[in-house]
Amino acid sequence: MEATVRQPQDDEDTRIVEQLPVHVVAALDHLTRSERDGVLAAIGAFSRHEQEGSAIPGAEPLYLLWATPEMRVIVRRANLDGPVEVEDVVRPATLRAFADAHAS
Repeated sequence: MEATVRQPQDDEDTRIVEQLPVHVVAALDHLTRSERDGVLAAIGAFSRHEQEGSAIPGAEPLYLLWATPEMRVIVRRANLDGPVEVEDVVRPATLRAFADAHAS
């Protein structure tokens, strides 16, 4: 199964989208244009060290990026100069639901 994001803004967006897992590309296809643009901008800025992420507690080097008020991006970066791998795109409500389930 192959999914594509509608109309990447520029070459950097195209390059980022080409490197995303299929489930993330499919999720981007369901976002509004401003949400999608925010997600791609956050990934690009984090990759260029222009935006910091919040480290997610645990053994894995995962970070949470604030993309838009209603979108977060979970990324992996093993070291400061390493590549950024996008794990998922989620809404804050989804994160709260996981936290509530874990707390129960």
